[in-house]
Amino acid sequence: MRILALTTSYPSMEGEAGGNFIRSLVLALKRRGHEIRVICPGKAGLTGATSLDGVDTRFFRYALSGRGHALTTIEGGIPEAIRRSRLAALHLPSLVACFAASAAASARWADVIWANWLGAGIAGAIGNVFRRRPMVLTLRGDDAYWIHDRRVWRTAGRGVFKRCAAVTAVAGNMADLVRDFMPPSAGEVLVPTFGVDTAIFKPAAREPSQQRPVAGVFVGNVSYAKGVDVLLRALAKTPGDWRFGFVGSGPDLAAMRNLAGELRLGERLTWHGRRPTHQVPHLLGEADFLVLPSLSEGRPNVVLEAMASGLPVIATPVGAVPALIDPPREGLLVPAGNVDALADALTLLVNDANMRADMGRNARARIEREAISWDKTAEEFERIFAAAVAGKRPLPLLP
Repeated sequence: MRILALTTSYPSMEGEAGGNFIRSLVLALKRRGHEIRVICPGKAGLTGATSLDGVDTRFFRYALSGRGHALTTIEGGIPEAIRRSRLAALHLPSLVACFAASAAASARWADVIWANWLGAGIAGAIGNVFRRRPMVLTLRGDDAYWIHDRRVWRTAGRGVFKRCAAVTAVAGNMADLVRDFMPPSAGEVLVPTFGVDTAIFKPAAREPSQQRPVAGVFVGNVSYAKGVDVLLRALAKTPGDWRFGFVGSGPDLAAMRNLAGELRLGERLTWHGRRPTHQVPHLLGEADFLVLPSLSEGRPNVVLEAMASGLPVIATPVGAVPALIDPPREGLLVPAGNVDALADALTLLVNDANMRADMGRNARARIEREAISWDKTAEEFERIFAAAVAGKRPLPLLP
């Protein structure tokens, strides 16, 4: 099967984090014998066709200068780029038009179009007007909330849904948000299993915490949206012998480091900066627990990566997170933005080695028990794509 993948984020080189979860699924589909072509907005210094892992990847130009491509280059994606600069929104019409043109140019080649995020779905729907290839849309987070809460995006979503053979979402609660806006022709919103590479993310041999400080870690975009300021304030209230590492960069990094200085956390924190994806398993292996205090989320793959690594997770019940963690067996959930609740959870894990060990074992056991892997994800998407190509509507629910 020839699958045309449309996405606003995809890595352009080994180790790049942006869109890496889509790359993982693309590679799993490729291993199953499918041909994949990826269409993605260009980045500063990179436009045109290239090949990563043997996958035909095409980065299209939508701005005259490299700096103009910041709309899809800034960590945090298009919403973060617009939040930082209203001028970035001026590139949106050009982005959609060029995206649609690129999709149209490759639609003839494809058996099925797979659009990731609503923005790619809009471009795919426009570019597919004449070719009329079956299209599958995957909602991945903010787009589902926008459709539910904002009239403009709801109208756009309904228009895209009408042109889809199937709509999928990364979590059941996101499917619930858009279900009422689905036309009967699009069928049910499907929620496939999304995976993690259990061969790479696995429990590491850790030095007993009695012989060293307890180590926590955050992996992601260092920003207010990820709740990093809340985490720093909670750490300042956490007693015990601990150290904490931040893996990632972001628009608010300088502000967060300044806040850490004001809270006098300096020597207890390590700012690793942005790291290649192949280094993340090692960094998780050095930690005793993961914290993800986001104010909003899609389906954060780092939670599954930590669980596969045998780590308990402290997170907030936003997006798909409640479906990933069973508290208190595998971790703890605290209200988003609540410093005291997060400090209490940190205090529990920092000062109870047995609790950390039990939660970590339970987390890894769940990953193994439910056979969560990218190959399983690819198998489920293969069924969705095949049904779409065969013209079966509505598609059957996944078992």
